[in-house]
Order: sequence, then structure tokens, then C-alpha cells
Amino acid sequence: MHLSTLGLRARRRGLLIAASAFLLTALAGCTRSTEVAGSRPNVIIILTDDQGYGDMSAHGNPILRTPHLDRLHDESVRLTDFHVAPVCTPTRGELMTGLYALRNKAGMVPAGRNLMRRDIPTMPEIFRDNGYATGLFGKWHLGDTYPHRPLDRGFDRSVWHKGWGFASEIEYDNDYYYTRYIDQEETRYSDRFCTETWFDEAMDWMGGQADAGQPFFTYLALNTPHSPFNALARHYFPYGSQVDDPLLAHFLGLIGIIDENMARLDAWLTDRDLRNNTILIFMNDNGTAKGETVFNAGMRGKKGSPYEGGHRAICFIRWPEGDLGEPREVGYPSHVTDVLPTLADLLGFTLPEGSTFDGTTLAPVFRSDDGSGPDRKIIVQYGGRSRPAKYSDSSVIWNSWRLVGEDELYDIGSDPGQETSVAESHPEVVAAMKSHYDEYWASIEDSIGEVEPLVVREEPGTFTDLTSNSWIEVDCDNRTRTAETCGPPRGGVWRIETAREGRYGVELSRWPFHLARSLTLAGPAATIGGVPITPGKALPVRSASLSVNGGTPVSAQAEPDATSVRFEVRLQQGPNTLQGWFRDASGKDITGAYYGRVRIL
Repeated sequence: MHLSTLGLRARRRGLLIAASAFLLTALAGCTRSTEVAGSRPNVIIILTDDQGYGDMSAHGNPILRTPHLDRLHDESVRLTDFHVAPVCTPTRGELMTGLYALRNKAGMVPAGRNLMRRDIPTMPEIFRDNGYATGLFGKWHLGDTYPHRPLDRGFDRSVWHKGWGFASEIEYDNDYYYTRYIDQEETRYSDRFCTETWFDEAMDWMGGQADAGQPFFTYLALNTPHSPFNALARHYFPYGSQVDDPLLAHFLGLIGIIDENMARLDAWLTDRDLRNNTILIFMNDNGTAKGETVFNAGMRGKKGSPYEGGHRAICFIRWPEGDLGEPREVGYPSHVTDVLPTLADLLGFTLPEGSTFDGTTLAPVFRSDDGSGPDRKIIVQYGGRSRPAKYSDSSVIWNSWRLVGEDELYDIGSDPGQETSVAESHPEVVAAMKSHYDEYWASIEDSIGEVEPLVVREEPGTFTDLTSNSWIEVDCDNRTRTAETCGPPRGGVWRIETAREGRYGVELSRWPFHLARSLTLAGPAATIGGVPITPGKALPVRSASLSVNGGTPVSAQAEPDATSVRFEVRLQQGPNTLQGWFRDASGKDITGAYYGRVRIL
């Protein structure tokens, strides 16, 4: 079966499973037994944001202290040759689908290439179809609008923020200490530090599921220690006196907050008698963003790099009552795409018909006497800001060999820092690794230029928000850059999709709509780690222009102190493009419209 039908069939299958289960229970004249439901293991995946492999004391960091993560390290099966994508969106898409980033389409953070294909079944959909309650808490980063939101992609409960973090363009004024978040579709605020909020909400939800005898899958996706670096004082000060860079001290302090909350979670699991029958996986999403100057475990590269330091990651798996064996190191090469097929295997899941993964189950590796498995090659690659190119930002992994790009070969067994390429002396290894990569590339090449569109909702009273992060092939994904007018003077193109032809309202703004801020003003002041950042530029905006499907632009005047400019246009059914920008009194293009809103009329 083609994957284009899997998503719909998976959802229908989920409804049929739920209906069948209810009918059988009714016929039996009883309710579901808490004891039986409780025998199914719960699953918790914790994913940190921008923490590197070397950013914990158990891995040798000489400054950072992470006693609770160290304890988890000692209690877990530890994958010591585990790899993710070098940046965050691709890792998240690979985790959710078991497919490489350029195949599932969530290949890059900005530039409109950050949404998963809608026809692929996701991890929470598979868990839900197999009888689990599903919850996300924290960072999603795979779509902020319908049908790409977490609640659209399989999560029963979604407590989340938009964008990549609190300094992204869409979360412009969000704050670690007074966190704005979304509970399903309702905006709420917390006066707890964001990391504590995510753990609080997750434990509250998991407790409700446990009380009902319902097995659960929890995805605790943290937005720390990613910037903006602004740790709690008690976590900052131990490092502020040890490093010269205050932002680095904040980065280390943010990891300390994670460590503290891991202790809270572990105590809660123990108190609720859930610890032993819960599969807990702890991971990071890419190489370190800030900690490489302190300790990088001897690796070359950091976040964004195709070298080892960009993608070798932490992966601890603890399941005390499971059949993983004793806590130990497993050196078998593994990848984030392995997590979904491994969990499906361990839990005996029924998968949607025709499901395929780029990853593989690691269950046989865990059960083997020596932690070995079939010979395999793994591909690490994420997309660029434009059409992804062959071998761009790529690394092929084969045991201790690393093929970086097309012609750099390293043996990290003898050269862990990847200092000297040995491609010329091992042409047969290069040829074998390139052959594997070429086969992969051939399988995606025909669709490599495709981009998932933003879908305009058609329900009365709804709208779809657009931001500069979705400008095709333009990188404008954070508040500082939008405030300083990043991108070309006409901005970038939004690719959208409509369910039917008709009249649509399009609203353009320079600032997030909830700020209700004049188009001519500079942005509100903000700080990172207590250091003020520029609020950007005040601009003499006098009018706005909008082009539909590349056609002749239409213009409208901006009223004095206006916060947006509105248009009424006709859109065809299916794919459309929009491009909006602002002009001064002379008609000169001065900046793109970083924020848009589309609704059917």
C-alpha cells in the first residue's frame, strides 16, 4: 500500500479498535480491569533541546554536575553509538515517524521545510491505535497550525508551545518565568519556570491515566537548554564563577534545572508504583549549542555539524521489569529512527498496513549476549534553507567509519576527533558507503523539492496564522532577526492549500498579532540571560502589498498606528502562494510581512 493512504487508514483503524474494545467490554458485562491495564508498560520519552553528549557529568564533563542524570545513566541500557540529526526539527520528525528527515519532509528548522508529510503514521498515532493514551508536554516544533499540530498528529493531550522556543518569531515575547503555553487549543499562562511546568503537567496527566488503569505514552519534549539562556539564579551561580561567558553559565544552569526535575519525576514514578513497569528513554536532539568549549567528549563539531559532535547523542533506556537485561553499554550503531520500531517490537504493537521505517528494531540487540546485531549503515542528513543537495550536510555511519560529505572518510576508532581523512587509503570503504547513500538518495530524489503546505482551515470562525519561518527558502525564524528586518524587502513566499475556491481574507502584520503593535514601531525590548537585546528598527510603513500566486500585487494603505493591513482576495482550490510586504510613503519596498493571517469569508 502507498503511504498516502496510511494516515487515513490508521485513524480509521484507531476508531474501529476503540469501538470494538467498547463493544467487547459491554458484552462481557464488566469494565476494563485496572490490574490488566496496569500490566502494560507505560512509556516516557524525554528529549532535551541543544544539550550535547558531553553536557553531563557521567560522560566526563569537568564542570557540570548532573547527579540525577548520572543515576539514570547507571540504571539504564546506554546506547554509546547513537545518532540524531544535527539540528532540532529533523530529529523530532525522525523520532515521530521512524523515517529519515528528507523522506518525512521535516528536514530543516526555517525556510518552509519543517512539516512532516500528512500521509505518514506517527508514533502517537501508533500508540493510540494500540490502546495507549498519548500526551505531549513542551516543545513540538513540527507545525503550529492545523493539521500539523500535536493534537492533529495523534496526541490526546497537548500542552505545548509554538515555534522552536521562546525567542522564535511566533513566540516573540514568551518567557521562561511566566510561560505562555497552549493546552489543546486554549492559551494559558504559568508562573512556574517552563521546565517545571512541563514536568508538572505531564505528571498530573500521567497520574490521571494511572488512576484510570490506562497505559500511557508521554513525550516530554523540553525547550531547554536552548536559547534564550536564562536559568534560575540558584542554577546559574554555581557556574557563573567558573566560566567567563555568562551565557555559557546560563546554558549549564539550564541543564541543572533539567537534572533537578528528572529527580522529581523519578520520585513521582516511585511514589505511584509506576517506576518498574515504565520504559523511560532519555535523549538529546543534536550536538551541544554552547558547551563545546568546556567539554565535547573528544568529538569534532557541535550543533549543525555533520561531524560526530553534531549528531552523536545521549540515549538511556530504563525498564526495570522489562527484558532489556542489566544496565550496560551497547555499542551497536543506532539512530533516532530506531526508537519507534524498537518500541513497537518490545510492546508487540500492530502496525498500520504497509508501514516501513528507515530505522530498525533494536530489541534483538538488547537480547543478544554481546550487544551485536546485523551489519548496517546509517545516514545522517538534514535539509538546507533551499532545495536539499546530494551529500550536503551528510554523514554515513558504518561501524567506526564516518563518510562526511562525498569524499571525507574517518575512522573514529583511531581518530575520534576526525582530524585526518583516510579516504585515499581506503577507496573500497568509500565506495561501499557511497553506494549505500546513493541508493537512499535515489529513493527520495524525485520528491526532494516538495514542501508540505500550510493548510487554510475552512470551519467558520477559524483562521490560519502564517509566519516568516514558513517563507520558502528564506531564513527568518527568530524574534531578533524579524525585529531587525531579516530577509529581502518583499519577504518570502508562503505556500498554502485551500479546501475550496472562494473569497478569503488576508491580514498582514510586522509583529505577532497578539502584541497588537503598530507597524511603524520598533519591537518590544527583551533580554537573554539578563543581557538586553536590540528591539530592532522603527520603520515608516505607509502601505502593504500582497501578491497571490505570483500575480500582480495589490496594495492597501496602512492607517496611522495600524497594527495590520487587510486584503480580500480570491484563492483557487488546492495549492496557492501568498507574498506580502510593506512600503514607505514613496512606494519603496522596505520589509516583508513577517506575520499573516488567512481566513475563508
